Amino acid sequence: MIRPASALKTTLYFSIFAILFLPYKFVQAIAISALLIILVSYIWARALSKGIKVERDEAEIKTVSYERLTISFTITNHSRFPALMCFVLDNIPFLHVFEKQNERLFMLRGHEKKTVFYQANALQRGLYTAGPISVKTNDPLGLFDIEFEFECTQRILVRPARIQLKTNAHPGLPQGNIKINNPIYEDITMRRCLREYKNGDELKRINWRASAKYDSLYTNEYEDTFDAPFFVFLNLAKDDYPLNHCHEMGEKAIEIAASIVNTAARLKQRCGFAAYGSAFPFIKPGENQADCILDILSLIQMENGKLDYDPEAKLKQELSTGTLLFVIGPKEVSLYNDKIGAGQYGVTTQTLGIMRDIK
Repeated sequence: MIRPASALKTTLYFSIFAILFLPYKFVQAIAISALLIILVSYIWARALSKGIKVERDEAEIKTVSYERLTISFTITNHSRFPALMCFVLDNIPFLHVFEKQNERLFMLRGHEKKTVFYQANALQRGLYTAGPISVKTNDPLGLFDIEFEFECTQRILVRPARIQLKTNAHPGLPQGNIKINNPIYEDITMRRCLREYKNGDELKRINWRASAKYDSLYTNEYEDTFDAPFFVFLNLAKDDYPLNHCHEMGEKAIEIAASIVNTAARLKQRCGFAAYGSAFPFIKPGENQADCILDILSLIQMENGKLDYDPEAKLKQELSTGTLLFVIGPKEVSLYNDKIGAGQYGVTTQTLGIMRDIK
């Protein structure tokens, strides 16, 4: 939108009056010059209003609570005229912006492109939005103010905060992604190396092709690996939590669940999820599902009611043998808070009594 300066209309009317009705050539020349200046300024402002564009590289970004997030957008002046003073504001409510860097004032030359970066963080998980982006500029004489907004909104999904919690996967099913120094879980599909034969080596381990080639016995050595599928059950029933600490403990339960899911992703393990919470999600253990589960944990809310069944007994029929079941509720959250409050480090899911092995 182009908005003329407050005194511009008076100047315009006076110049037209001077040209039409005043007989003084000197005054008419000044009036004509003023009209030309106004016309050039308008053309300048019109070109900037049509030439300046703003866009984002990503429609959605993901971050973690309390951690800094870098947000960026690009502003381009497609016109020939420079914007000598260009003010840009990226509206980003509910997030903390460091040093107010979402506000910028700079010069934008003709056909110039600038990328603006700034950092922000969120104190709570959830879905946030950055945008619209407001741009203000004017012509060199300040006769016309140019203001416009670009939608180009960006979704910001904030995941639960990282906490101090270790999850040590117990040996489960042989031939997986987790390496361990235990020949019980030897994976015969992953040969590690060849070595010279030693007395006592089993005949089935001998590499007969290499032995024939080098005229000496050689033994195969294999990687020791196992799989331990994860399944997380999260109890967010409001009636199970103390009334005065319901929200805080519910958020901590979600953070504990997110920590376990992150561990499953790091170990490249199949992961499933179920919850007594909003929408009551249920996801069977599968590969590459950790990202989806973390998205759910970013948005899930507590649900009215009380958990009136044993999750382990109910899920045992759904889960395969060797699955590690993690049940998280108010009891586990209280124990976690007590240990952290006492200054204990190295808190694990085993010490909290969260992990149970499906047999």
